[in-house]
Amino acid sequence: MSEANLFDGQASDSVWTVSELTDEVKRVLESGFGTVQVSGEISNFRRQASGHLYFSLKDEDAQLASVMFRGDANRLK
Repeated sequence: MSEANLFDGQASDSVWTVSELTDEVKRVLESGFGTVQVSGEISNFRRQASGHLYFSLKDEDAQLASVMFRGDANRLK
C-alpha cells in the first residue's frame, strides 16, 4: 500500500488489499471516536449457535449491522 491515507481526499492509483482497507477504516474510526452510545430500533435479530447475537440498529434514516459477541451477550439480564 502507498503512503497515501485512504481518507485524505487525494486520488490514488494504488490497489489496496481487503486487509489494508479494513485496517485503515478501523484506524480512522478508532482515532476519530471515543466511546459512544447509540440508540435505535433492533431489527433482524438472530442468535447464533455460537452465542453471538446479530442484529440491525436502525432509525428512520439509516441502519447499522451489529454484533454482540457471546461473552457480552452472556452478561445480559
